[in-house]
Amino acid sequence: MKKAFTLIELLVVIAIIAILAAILFPVFAQAKQAAKQTQDLSNVKQTSLGFILYSSDYDDILPPAYFHRAWEAPLGGTRAGYEHWSGLTYPYVKNFQMYVSPGDQLRGHAPTCFASSDNNAGQGFPGGQQADRCPAGDPRVPAQWIRGGAIVDNQAPRLSYTVNSAVLPRMRNSADAAAGIRVISQTVLPAPASTIMIAGLVDNLQCLNGASLGTGIRNSSHRSTNAYTFSGMGQYLGENTDGFAVNNGQLFALNFGQITGTSNPFGGNIFNLCRTNPAGNFPLITYHSPRRWKEGDNYGMGDGSAKFRNFSSTLNPNNYLWGAQVYTDAGRSVLDPVTGNPVQLN
Repeated sequence: MKKAFTLIELLVVIAIIAILAAILFPVFAQAKQAAKQTQDLSNVKQTSLGFILYSSDYDDILPPAYFHRAWEAPLGGTRAGYEHWSGLTYPYVKNFQMYVSPGDQLRGHAPTCFASSDNNAGQGFPGGQQADRCPAGDPRVPAQWIRGGAIVDNQAPRLSYTVNSAVLPRMRNSADAAAGIRVISQTVLPAPASTIMIAGLVDNLQCLNGASLGTGIRNSSHRSTNAYTFSGMGQYLGENTDGFAVNNGQLFALNFGQITGTSNPFGGNIFNLCRTNPAGNFPLITYHSPRRWKEGDNYGMGDGSAKFRNFSSTLNPNNYLWGAQVYTDAGRSVLDPVTGNPVQLN
């Protein structure tokens, strides 16, 4: 007598498979996400070590976040392009893929100045970014940085990370240097293992450009971030907070509850608002991606280590990981916006 499954038995088996799939698929998804986060942590670690190796070759001096090839203040950077930290540290990292996070929805931003003739060094670019925005013509630009009549930046072709301007300054022009903005020695950091040097770059074009709408060059992937404001508690002056020396006011740490709540000049969570309603006065923390991995991000620290941290914990005034001082601007102190006392490092 031939044996066979009954319809009931077949349905039971199918039901069991469906139940197991419902249980296991989320587990597989979580495992895949965990693997991506681990890869991202490795990227941040290797990139952080690139800064340390760079400093060992330059008398312990860390590189700037970027500087303009057209150094004179009136010319700005768009005339001649940018020398970026990712380009300066690449000889020590030797892999441009290290600058791209597996959690970046855009697969990394293209540089501000890149060329269509070589499709951004063969890496393409996200929709919404424009090539050939920096036409050749400035005699100070070496031929190696010109592609098909367009200037290109010395920057990773695709970029998912940014840096803390309290540690790595932007040296835009001679005016910044005259104002006192300086690159620093690694030894200047009093607690390098507790000071953020590298963070995730926001994977949204609106947020990336919201704090610099007036530049004319709409993609600002070369920019650094920070977690400060000045001129008074709770006031946000966005773009200007990168050049502290030009302002004589006090510096205040950003307050997590304020920037993510409604008690700020923007009336809502700035990380959400910058996606839908970008404005020229957003604080530069909107260049950061604070929730790339659920509630936090992987951060590269001043000693070359890499750590996952909940974003809100990085703004704790009793252990302020964005720097108790602005080391690139004569070590100016950063104050708790609630008490007015200096923030602390553990």
